Amino acid sequence: MKITVKVAAVGLALAVTTAGGVAIAAENPSGWYAGGNATLPDPAKTNVALKLYNASGVEVTSGSTTAPLAAFAAAASDVRGGDTYASLFVHLPQSNTAPGAWPGVQATGTGKFSGTGAVTAPATLSGKPYVATTAAGYTLADVVAGLPNNEAGESFAGVYELRLRTSSPTTGVSTEYAAAYVKVSGNTWTLTSSPVLGDSTLKSAVATTVLATWPTKVTYGTAASVSVAVTAASGAAKPSGTVQLVSGSTTLGTANLTSAGTAKITVSKTALAPGSRAVQVKYVGVANAFAPSQSAAKTIAVAKAAPGKPAFKVKKAPTAKKGGTATVTVPTASGLAKAGGTAQVVLKKGKTTKKVKVTIKAGSGKVKLPKLPKGTWSATVTYAGDAHYTSAKSKAVKVKVKK
Repeated sequence: MKITVKVAAVGLALAVTTAGGVAIAAENPSGWYAGGNATLPDPAKTNVALKLYNASGVEVTSGSTTAPLAAFAAAASDVRGGDTYASLFVHLPQSNTAPGAWPGVQATGTGKFSGTGAVTAPATLSGKPYVATTAAGYTLADVVAGLPNNEAGESFAGVYELRLRTSSPTTGVSTEYAAAYVKVSGNTWTLTSSPVLGDSTLKSAVATTVLATWPTKVTYGTAASVSVAVTAASGAAKPSGTVQLVSGSTTLGTANLTSAGTAKITVSKTALAPGSRAVQVKYVGVANAFAPSQSAAKTIAVAKAAPGKPAFKVKKAPTAKKGGTATVTVPTASGLAKAGGTAQVVLKKGKTTKKVKVTIKAGSGKVKLPKLPKGTWSATVTYAGDAHYTSAKSKAVKVKVKK
């Protein structure tokens, strides 16, 4: 029988080495692989168990999709007698396709496991066909990105098949292979059972609950964060996916859940304007896995920011016969709204007081100074604040008035 390895050209290069003169080629499915034979087992699949091991030779049953897939993949016994090389492939199970035609990619290089030049492995793997999964290999995250699992069948959803094939320089690559299955959930994988061929039963999404821990104080102009935990109503798997912080129809921030089902959503310094704001955390869910849910609504009191001290600067000094001009500037932090509203300039000399109202736009305002008797006056600016900022008062500034 021909070996058929259907390789998906989805941005993943086929990681094939020619060590020992062995390489594996992709062919188009033919014969019994074609047609509606989704429930027909692949006769090339052996009963030899395939297991994963760490660098110390201890069996591994779970891990991160973004890290190398264990250190070694090894069959429990010979896949084909006399072979000395092995390669690991990852295939995407499809409920409407025969296993022999499931698309896949070679996830490791081809390594020698027996004889002179064999790859060094832990003693527990002695006599077993094995390959180092970190050698010129892809992570599961790479494979998932190129071969996304969109299956709805409960036994197929998130599942990928690992196939270890052996080979030799004289007889080429074996038709037979040892297989194992992993289930991917978010950024983690765990060993699982083989999917039920032809299964298209829709998987029921597990109900979820969102718990949000709100900041004790929120001030405009200062970034804050909301801690989130999403729990599943049943099962050992933790929810994965995305959570959103919303206020009405506005999304204020998003974050991806960790493998523990938690996240921290950062609220930017300008996301919430001062005042009473109703917010809520929403979990978007994962199709056929985890149902969407949302936290209880929360009303947050957002405090106004404190501006810098107003600055008063004379442009044209007044005299006893003629008025003058000045400017008032209300400084605010970079990236925040400019100050607006009004301010009052108070001019004092002895028991005499003059008051001038100033309109502040985009952080500054022009002041028309009245005629003033000769002498040294003291000018103080009181900023009344606006929708974003609290009130503020300047230092006294001397204004010298000539006759």
